[in-house]
Amino acid sequence: MTNYSSMKLEFLALKWAMTEKFREYLLGQKCVCVYTDNNPLSYLSTAKLGALEQRWAAQLSDFDFTIKYRPGRVNGNADGLSRQYQTDVPAEGCGALMPGSAVPQMIAQLGTQPTMEVTQSTMSVFPTHSAVDLAALQEADPIISHFLFFWNRKQGPDQQERHTIPKAVLEMLRQWERVTKEEGVLYRRVSRPDGGEEGRQLVLPAKLKEEVLHQLHQGQGHQGVERTTDLVRQRCYWPGMINEIKEYCQNCERCTLAKAVQPKVRASMGHLLASRPNQILAIDFTLLEPARDGREHVLIMTDVFSKYTQAIPTRDQRAPTVARLLVHEWFYRFGVPSRIHSDQGRSFEAVLIQQLCELYGVQKSRTTPYRPQGNGQCERFNRTLHNLLRTLPVEKKRDWTLYLPQLIFAYNTTIHQSTGESPYLLMFGQDPQLPVDFLLGRVTDSAAGTVDHWLGEHQRRLRAAYAGARHRMQGAAQRREERHDRNLDEGLTVDQLVYLRDHSVRGRNKIQDHWNPTPYRILKAPINGGSVYTVAPVDNPNQTKRVHRTMIRPVPGNAHHVPPPQHEQRITAEAAPEEEELEEVWIVRERPLVSEDLNPVEAEPPCRVASEEEMQFGVTPNPPGLQTDHSAREGMGQPSRPQGLMFRRTTRVTAGKHSNVHRLPQTTVSGQGATVLGPFSLKSGR
Repeated sequence: MTNYSSMKLEFLALKWAMTEKFREYLLGQKCVCVYTDNNPLSYLSTAKLGALEQRWAAQLSDFDFTIKYRPGRVNGNADGLSRQYQTDVPAEGCGALMPGSAVPQMIAQLGTQPTMEVTQSTMSVFPTHSAVDLAALQEADPIISHFLFFWNRKQGPDQQERHTIPKAVLEMLRQWERVTKEEGVLYRRVSRPDGGEEGRQLVLPAKLKEEVLHQLHQGQGHQGVERTTDLVRQRCYWPGMINEIKEYCQNCERCTLAKAVQPKVRASMGHLLASRPNQILAIDFTLLEPARDGREHVLIMTDVFSKYTQAIPTRDQRAPTVARLLVHEWFYRFGVPSRIHSDQGRSFEAVLIQQLCELYGVQKSRTTPYRPQGNGQCERFNRTLHNLLRTLPVEKKRDWTLYLPQLIFAYNTTIHQSTGESPYLLMFGQDPQLPVDFLLGRVTDSAAGTVDHWLGEHQRRLRAAYAGARHRMQGAAQRREERHDRNLDEGLTVDQLVYLRDHSVRGRNKIQDHWNPTPYRILKAPINGGSVYTVAPVDNPNQTKRVHRTMIRPVPGNAHHVPPPQHEQRITAEAAPEEEELEEVWIVRERPLVSEDLNPVEAEPPCRVASEEEMQFGVTPNPPGLQTDHSAREGMGQPSRPQGLMFRRTTRVTAGKHSNVHRLPQTTVSGQGATVLGPFSLKSGR
């Protein structure tokens, strides 16, 4: 700044005064006049400015002002601030040379006389108690007064008196050697663990407990039980203080809503088991780094029994993409599964997927909200897939779509730990041949014998492999359940009030409350160690939801004893009975693995979502007809859904990016048309 010219310094002063010092007063004012004795500054609008001056001028563009030149001789109001007279006392002999005025002697003396300091006691803003007040409160306390009776007579109770003394008084009597009395107030002496100076604790009357706990818990940032206990221990003592502090912190409503449950809730563990290949197909999406061709989504399709998995890269997660890949990449290759299991993603719960399941006679089940463990088969494979792709060299990671089929084949041809066989063997009934087998000169089985002989031997081997896989999976599931169920959380009861996990906050939510303050009432609790509860708001019992045990926590206190409302409760469409998750134990009815007479399998009836009791015991009813969403709506007097398939774009991390960068052909849906999936088509009407 020392190298700035006078014009630049004046310009900087103008910028600072208008944009920083007086911005609130000048912004929005019309025609502000700026007077300056620097003539070049008055030509600011036409002058050639450097980069720095242009930035200053850009900041001044928010103001409406004009610059006028005024000579320095008439600019005294501004120059006078920098031209104040000398206030120091001049040297002797210079008084006659300087103009001045005579000051009266009385006024001159006032400036040299010392001032008297005045102190005034202020009123404390915090509530306080004197020693007399504390002594009176202790004497009025039933526990402390009982102790004072023995303290004043300087003798403890005899054996007969101990039978009539409350337990809290007995606990105080154990502190007899530590208790001291100062200014009529009882204290307890304590020694520090480090051997430092001995401290003292006030024997707190019961009347002050609530106020002290409020100051040391709410007033200290709602800290945990241990920290709040340490704060109280440094100041106070009363019998049973540890349990009371713990109960006070656990019943704090703000802590209940804001903090997560520690330790984490462990509900009863179940397993999603199948008894044959292609009985349950679990699907899920995983998002990877964008490949060189723009694809970044991967659709995972896993057979629950054999663990055989297909991973197909896609450009989006839309329902038409899911339907097309299910038909082309699984139905046409391995057959139609009996059931498809997924989470509650929009692409899996769309109307198109429901129509696809209805067309092929497939049951559709889903997990509870925000519970990825309900689809643990796919979630566990996602981690394995990420580890496999992470081993690619750095220069090949952008081309992961080219190496994905090879990695999936390696996974399917490796023995799975839970089944003891490779997914390839359980799915196709024969051992895969790897490139290394040709290197080792592996001898293939001879083709001697008839077709019937080979077929019988093949069936025998499949039965043995399937039986062994079922036995190993059941054993592994039992071992996992035993490890998980060691520290199970206590179950909740019907009519108990609970809070639900709050997932409404989007984006950054590190300091947001974990739980929704709206209380819910449990309408239905699981039986025999389940973990899914049916709840509804206290003020709206018709709005039911099915949530997992880890997504709810009890309301502190005795709030669960509130009587339930006396009006009728109905299950709305929001509480879909097809919800399920991994923690529910599913007993799947076994069917013959390989037909001995090789008769064709009868076609299964159209899809119907099984009820909770039916799916729990593996019973699949065969209804005479299927009531669609349209008929249900019309029966309830609600307007039917318009003809034609309605799609909603899924909420993706890549929102805002073009879903079809390379302008590839896509399936179109018209009002009266159909979505073409190979030789089959899904009509828009039901």
